[in-house]
Amino acid sequence: MSATRYKRLTDIDLDADINTIPESRSIQSTLIGFILLFGFVACMIFLTSVQAHPARVSLQDNGKNSPILRTRSQEKPRKRNITKWMDNYFTADESQFLNCSEMIKNNKDVIELYVNNGRMKLDNERLFELPMDCPSIKNRIYGDMPSFRPLKRPIAFVRTIYKIYELQEALLSISYHPDNVFCFVMDSKSTDRLKESVRIMSSCFTNVVVLGKEYSLNSGGHGQDPAHFDCLKTILDRKWDHAIILQNFDLIIKTPYQLSDISESLNYTSIMGFDHGFSYRYNTKAKWTPAGMKLFKIETGVPNEILNRNLIVRKSLNEVIVSKVFVKSMFEKLNMDIIIKLFDDNDYYGVDEMLVQTLYENYLGLEGQMESNCTRNHNDILTRMTHWDFSGPNGFDKECHSKWKRHGICIMGVEYMNELIKSQQVIANKVMATFDFGTIACMREMIKRNTAGETPNTQWLTSFPQFREMQQKANGTYDRNKFDC
Repeated sequence: MSATRYKRLTDIDLDADINTIPESRSIQSTLIGFILLFGFVACMIFLTSVQAHPARVSLQDNGKNSPILRTRSQEKPRKRNITKWMDNYFTADESQFLNCSEMIKNNKDVIELYVNNGRMKLDNERLFELPMDCPSIKNRIYGDMPSFRPLKRPIAFVRTIYKIYELQEALLSISYHPDNVFCFVMDSKSTDRLKESVRIMSSCFTNVVVLGKEYSLNSGGHGQDPAHFDCLKTILDRKWDHAIILQNFDLIIKTPYQLSDISESLNYTSIMGFDHGFSYRYNTKAKWTPAGMKLFKIETGVPNEILNRNLIVRKSLNEVIVSKVFVKSMFEKLNMDIIIKLFDDNDYYGVDEMLVQTLYENYLGLEGQMESNCTRNHNDILTRMTHWDFSGPNGFDKECHSKWKRHGICIMGVEYMNELIKSQQVIANKVMATFDFGTIACMREMIKRNTAGETPNTQWLTSFPQFREMQQKANGTYDRNKFDC
């Protein structure tokens, strides 16, 4: 797509470090602009001449196979093929080039046409006044969706949010099912409009919870663990089998029915990556034995080998899939406030990627926990799809399909739709309404059509050691001393 004009966006994110495109690119863009303007004027002169003197140009004869002379300006644009749901947030003119079916096929011409005519973006300066009565909110979230079928295993979605209500409404719409549970925690620094709107939305649903307490969330990961675990504790008595931990820019790319099937395959297994924690992200001088940190509520009956063994700090990503069996056991047996505070330390950066992993991968006798103390590293190939790119600063980046990145991660514009629809993973990060709302809209369209990629099967899940351990326990063949991580 060399002809695609990727413009610098100054409103991508209020807290992002946006860097300017080199001056040479600006000069090049100016020259291209003059050339396009000249071509447009020439084209208009030509068309005027044709209309004034039609006999001078032979457009076609009466033969069916005769050639037709058409200029680019005469070609009808490929109109959007999405439902009227988009009209809640954009004018028809703004969304006219969003052709999700062709973008999913990676039709570069269609993607180029959409990008060159301006991506669909939402920011605080460009929002409609949405009607906020419950019938209107419900209609936007699921009014055009197919009738709901019961879920075998409901899912809980635990999400920290801080930006743009319309984005949160759209993300809720993608995963909404009356059997599922949704818990939101808001950043204390969010706008009053966001806070008020999210609370109004929550009041319209019995299965949407918004915590009264707000947290100070930042890019260092601070506040994420306390917020997520407050949500988990709040919804613990509700009906769900697995919880998916999410942040503001995470997009669910599986249907509610696919997620229910995945939960059924996982049984009580949780899914996360296996890696060693970086020593510069936590206090290595702290007492890391369960006894030293007073981790257990009741130490009586806990084996000494567990109480006095140093925990190995582990990490993966903040986004994990945790079973309710494991979550319930943590709250019942552990002083969670102590270990949450230990990790959520303002002296360190990236602190939100170690808590769940450390508790899950160090055997503590918890239900639903992995018993084998695996020390090998394993990537999480189920939970989050991410296009990493650590070269260079935030902003324009030619290595990203969308040509834009934030904090070392390529932002997933519509250029990623073909990959998203093929992925076996559950979440995509990052999607940003201030960059390209089209990705979110197209994924909702796929969810609506129940065509959101492949559902991982049991054989594929055996790549996870915790899943293999569960299978062996079910078959009566598990031997902790012989288990191959």
